[in-house]
Amino acid sequence: MRHVIVGTAGHIDHGKSALIRALTGVDPDRLKEEKQRGITIDLGFAHLELDDVQVGFVDVPGHEKFVKNMLAGVGGIDFVLLVVAADESIMPQTREHFDICRLLGVRSGIVVINKADLVDSEMIELVQDEILEATEGSFLEGSEIIPVSSKTGEGIDRLKKAIHDIALSVPLRPSNRLLRLPIDRSFSIRGFGTVVTGTLTSGEIRKDEEVELIPGGLTARVRGVQVHGKMTGAAMAGQRTAVNLQGVDLDQVARGMVVTVPKVFRETQILDVHLHLLPSAKPLKNLLKVRFHQGTLEVLARVALLGRDMLAPGDSTYAQLRLDSPVFCLHGDTFIIRQFSPTITIGGGKVLHPNPSKHRSTDRKIPDILMKLDSGRLSDKIPVFLATETRRAMDLNELDSLLGLPLPDLKKLCSDLAGTGDLVMIPAPSPILVLQSTVESLTKDTLELISDFHEKNPLQKGISREELRKRIYDRLPAEVFRHCLEELVENRKVSMEKDTVSLFGREVQLSAEGQSLRERIEDVYKKSGFQPPSFSELQASMNADAEEVRRIFYWMIKEQILVKISEDFIYHRSTIDAIKEKVKSRFAPGMKFSVADFKEILDLTRKHSIPLLEYLDREKFTRRQGNERILL
Repeated sequence: MRHVIVGTAGHIDHGKSALIRALTGVDPDRLKEEKQRGITIDLGFAHLELDDVQVGFVDVPGHEKFVKNMLAGVGGIDFVLLVVAADESIMPQTREHFDICRLLGVRSGIVVINKADLVDSEMIELVQDEILEATEGSFLEGSEIIPVSSKTGEGIDRLKKAIHDIALSVPLRPSNRLLRLPIDRSFSIRGFGTVVTGTLTSGEIRKDEEVELIPGGLTARVRGVQVHGKMTGAAMAGQRTAVNLQGVDLDQVARGMVVTVPKVFRETQILDVHLHLLPSAKPLKNLLKVRFHQGTLEVLARVALLGRDMLAPGDSTYAQLRLDSPVFCLHGDTFIIRQFSPTITIGGGKVLHPNPSKHRSTDRKIPDILMKLDSGRLSDKIPVFLATETRRAMDLNELDSLLGLPLPDLKKLCSDLAGTGDLVMIPAPSPILVLQSTVESLTKDTLELISDFHEKNPLQKGISREELRKRIYDRLPAEVFRHCLEELVENRKVSMEKDTVSLFGREVQLSAEGQSLRERIEDVYKKSGFQPPSFSELQASMNADAEEVRRIFYWMIKEQILVKISEDFIYHRSTIDAIKEKVKSRFAPGMKFSVADFKEILDLTRKHSIPLLEYLDREKFTRRQGNERILL
């Protein structure tokens, strides 16, 4: 069974609801007020089965006051029935509804001349001529024009056949994409709780699965699913669906929210878009406030034009929409903008980047980037999304929050790109995606920083790994830092020793003067044995530049030529080894000895003995037990 959604469009009182009633036997006007006033105020729904096709009808209001309700329904349709009354022909709201369908990318439809019983054949022909002129160059050019009478039934069977034929030709909704169900109604049923309805635009929804409502981030469990009034275990893309949600109250749910899979998508208040202004609209000034409609949602927004101060009627441009409230959009979603006051439709377009950074209107690079996102294959767009990411990397889940693809499909797409050498996929719970050009830039910056560090710190082996990360990779995932560093090591560009990174093959090289000073310092500490001088005593005895003595001295500690026992005592490494040998020659492992024993062996004062014993404890050569030590 093929499932399609058909929307009505047209002026008030042109018989859209009566037409659906004639087609389905169901009155789509469900509200008491609608019955009393004889007009459709909110969305109405009905369905019809035509052999192998199940058709869901969305009846939208025609009155200008209720166009925002019309917009909540038309966004999920597969094709449109443009209804024109034979006795009035095309009217203002007919044209606005037609413009909305064009802007939202509706690609097919049927024009229905309703109330054919009220006029003669000549009038029908005049209306047909006007329709042909109005639809020229549009998606309805060449579409069937069918005169009908909802009252007498004239033309209804022909219309059903036309609906069946066009339903077989429209592209199927993507059931393999992630779940999106824009909510157009919500209500509560005693004993069941909160129920939401909408047109399932992609994916599937199943009983007992967990879902998330965006914007808002609420999570709920699907208690039950209905399609056209019948309980079912699951609903698929292209079906009108009612979902009983457990875990959310009615006052937490509103039209404009989207039921979707949990923990994938993010709400946003900035959108990069391709915007088209209708020829009938007034010039659009930069940062003008408008009403933004997408799916079933309406929020206020400002239009930041890129590279211009004004958009002329009938013209198109790239722009950034800055929204007053969060929304949920994906790349490729269509939208409508309406004038703030009076509320008339002035334009629409396509979302290119659902979660961009805020741009300056003078940034000349942005329109070129958006042009690349505006057309072409998805595989060509993925590197563009990465290039616009300020952190220069994103994981697979983040990318999917912009696109809404099944994760295995997206992973395969990115793997193929990685095979071309344009993209790098770094292993992680959710693989990290980075452009190869970004990796090359990072490794270049890394080598330059290490080289600069060596030049400024000739006595140090290299820069600390953490300092390197903070200086270059601070805003990047840790996996990117690891990947770049491992690549540099593998290519013998850098060496890593513990937490120190240096250029490959680099050894610390002292100048002739530095080498001489190093030897003199080492000679002092070797000869001083168990009672070395303090640093100030050393400096005074060297007859050399004090700062140079400091630099060489601390470099020798870092290289472990000298061993810092405490702030006051520094020994030569060979002296420490000698102390250990003396202790081991006197005591066997496991034996205890006192501070006095230690002083006697080495002929030391308590002033030197206590710091040395504490150092040996830290080195796990000895272990303190009360006032004694045990040789380990």
